[in-house]
Amino acid sequence: MKFLKITLYIILPLLLLNSCRDYVEVEPVGNNRILKYTSDYRALANAYNTYSASGGMYLLADADVEFPTAFQARVSTIWANSYTWKSRIFDESQGDSDWINLYQTIYYNNAIIKGVMKSEKGTEAEKKQIYAEAFVHRAFAYLQLVNIYGPQFDPTTSNAEKSVPLLLTPELFSSLERSSVDVIYKQILSDLQSALANDLVDTPDFNVLPSKKAVYGILARTYLYMGQYQLSLDNAEKALSMQKELIDLNTFATAYSYPVLVSNPEIIFSKTLLNGYNGAPLAQDLLNSFSSDDLRYNYYTILGNVFNPSHTGRAFGIATYSPTNGINIGVSVPEMYLTAAECYARLGQPQKAVDYLNILRAKRYKTGSVYQVNATTNAEALNLVLTERQKEFIGRGFRWFDQRRLNLDPNLQKTYTRVFKNENFTLTPNSAGYVFPIHQNYIDFNPELGQ
Repeated sequence: MKFLKITLYIILPLLLLNSCRDYVEVEPVGNNRILKYTSDYRALANAYNTYSASGGMYLLADADVEFPTAFQARVSTIWANSYTWKSRIFDESQGDSDWINLYQTIYYNNAIIKGVMKSEKGTEAEKKQIYAEAFVHRAFAYLQLVNIYGPQFDPTTSNAEKSVPLLLTPELFSSLERSSVDVIYKQILSDLQSALANDLVDTPDFNVLPSKKAVYGILARTYLYMGQYQLSLDNAEKALSMQKELIDLNTFATAYSYPVLVSNPEIIFSKTLLNGYNGAPLAQDLLNSFSSDDLRYNYYTILGNVFNPSHTGRAFGIATYSPTNGINIGVSVPEMYLTAAECYARLGQPQKAVDYLNILRAKRYKTGSVYQVNATTNAEALNLVLTERQKEFIGRGFRWFDQRRLNLDPNLQKTYTRVFKNENFTLTPNSAGYVFPIHQNYIDFNPELGQ
């Protein structure tokens, strides 16, 4: 509870005190200020810089990343500990940006959910749109949190293991007792259904704003992580029915032709990887999986010497090639194609699975090259999909969430090993290393977090 209080005393001045009247109309109530008008809530709902950054340290833990020997001596302790799956990531002087940013998003949107429908000088339609958007931001934040700090959802169990605190009101003094994985997932689904029930727009003015197609996309991702493949497929196809354009990499003069996030036709709902994780060295075996006619190698990766600390390998390149404000980890058209393909493979329709794969691959391979894949069995189709996910989502951290859920299948789970500063580290399937530890500072302030 004390940590929440401390954190919110940092957050609240941004919202309620310093230069408030520059962007919201407020009235003093006792020693506090409150949002009053619908336009105040719209300003808060448009706080993209607050809501965008949605985690990132898990990128360093996934199989996409491989630290060269010389690079290992130059990384921070946070990078080193995340890379080697340590049980403690931060020291006492540091904060967990993933945790702080995601809970800040939740706090702001809890304030919107609680107050916007009673705000003044706004139409009912305006209020409902803002209200609906808040549920989407909160659901996405909890989906990130439960998959960073909680065990993997297992459709064969009750999912009673503790994960993260569930905070649904903007209170300064809330219990931080952790809720179960099951409870968090139920809340995510409930929030997304609440967004749909409140007339959320089909297509927003900008992809940083929630929309109905974004909800379908988040539902598709959520159900995929839950192993509910028919529900995941249904929602992926709903999203694709509303937005299905893919970028043809053949149309680019160079990698620097890649569009910025807000004008990228593939992005359904923009959320970004924390900027501090740009430039992580990509694993050589993953880079070797790109054939010479796969344009993604040159357009998705870049030499590591442009980053600090620099390295001799390659890193994810889009944030460098494009004058953009981050690496998208939100819902996208390619993700929906790959989600639908995986679900078809798992539901016994391998031809439909490869049909979806070939739609995507047609836009990623050099004109005139043989890009089509074929599969006659479900297992063949699934392996093709998982390989394609690794290449399409390279450098975004999706690999970590895939590793977690694939551990549930004995035929797909793997053991990963790393050497860091001459010490060997091993990540076995379903080990504790797949759950990022809550910062000890926060547990010290709030003992219920450690229970």
